[in-house]
Amino acid sequence: MPVPNSFPFPGTLAGHWNLSKEIVFLNHGSFGACPDDVLQYREMLLRRVEADPMEFLLEVHQPLRKELIARLESFTGAQPGSIVMVENATTGINTILRNLPVRRGDSILVTDQEYFSSANALKGLAYDLGLNLVKVEIPWPVEEDSVLDSFERSAVPGTRFALVDHVVSASGVVLPLDRIIKLLKEKGIETIVDGAHGPGQLHLELAELGCMAYTGNCHKWMGSPRSAAILYVRPDFQPGFRPLVISHLPGEIAYDASDYQLYFTWNGTPDPTPELAVSKSMDFMQGLLPGGWDQIRKRNRDLVLKARHIVSDVIGTDPPCPESMVGSMASVTLPGSPSFLGTTLHWMDPLQRELRNRYGIVVPVTRIRVGSVRLLRLSAQLYNSEDQYRYLADSLRDLCNW
Repeated sequence: MPVPNSFPFPGTLAGHWNLSKEIVFLNHGSFGACPDDVLQYREMLLRRVEADPMEFLLEVHQPLRKELIARLESFTGAQPGSIVMVENATTGINTILRNLPVRRGDSILVTDQEYFSSANALKGLAYDLGLNLVKVEIPWPVEEDSVLDSFERSAVPGTRFALVDHVVSASGVVLPLDRIIKLLKEKGIETIVDGAHGPGQLHLELAELGCMAYTGNCHKWMGSPRSAAILYVRPDFQPGFRPLVISHLPGEIAYDASDYQLYFTWNGTPDPTPELAVSKSMDFMQGLLPGGWDQIRKRNRDLVLKARHIVSDVIGTDPPCPESMVGSMASVTLPGSPSFLGTTLHWMDPLQRELRNRYGIVVPVTRIRVGSVRLLRLSAQLYNSEDQYRYLADSLRDLCNW
């Protein structure tokens, strides 16, 4: 079946994005998608940099960066002086892990559904320093209380830290982070949060949350250009905390911010434009709906819950988690796959590739439990519409005879 010449209408705000009209894009969660107005703003910044690189990088970039960080601290409910910018959440997780005050033989909790790059970074740390990794098995299907039970059982003596997703990448499930952190804190365990999907998708109050550290991307749900991310470190863990690349040191230059922030202010010559466009993306996104970010989050959550219902009805599987664990992404458990598609992975599942090639649908097929459970992960952003998910469901029925 060739890719159709016409697709269902996208959301009414889709004109603000440059997404191709030859695809139905249902995968905002993987890499985000930047609105055109923000792209144009970044292009203007790029041209300003090249007009006078010295002036821009020394006199313009740093003041704007400080304003942005202050704004992000307010947006995420973080303490003043506790946020720095990094390229992406993977860099953030690696930075946190390499700053952990651990000793040989210490144990670190990590879930069996942790994002692969973060899990690999933790494995490398454990190998280098002689640490014990304790797997927390997330039950499937999942309920909040069963997640807490798994952490309770896994918190063995000698455990000092835990690496926990805020939103599980493979499934889009929002873990009960506040309850997990509280439970672990009572056992003397500090929590590191991989919040790659958090900023913009979920309301954050980092100071109240109580985690040791949190990192999350701005180029996913906040709509900024790639790559821009926040790295939050609780003030009592900031002494001695260093970036992966050292440049400036406290006392070398006048800097009206915390020593922690100074270490991260200039780590080699940067392209400053992705992070400097974050303020523009925040303003632009919140202006698209009268209720700003609260309405955006509600609209996207309502839409993805509808999408989950539409696709689940066709596939014939039950939702894998309650609505309370859904943000702007949701997954549907797949019953199998047509044999003609095969099972070999080349960066993506064969079903994912076939949906793109035959129907023009961009949606990820993910796996958990070492591949034994396959999921269709849905995302909902302001450019999406209910009709697009109905088209996905019809395409699945046509392709798989479900």
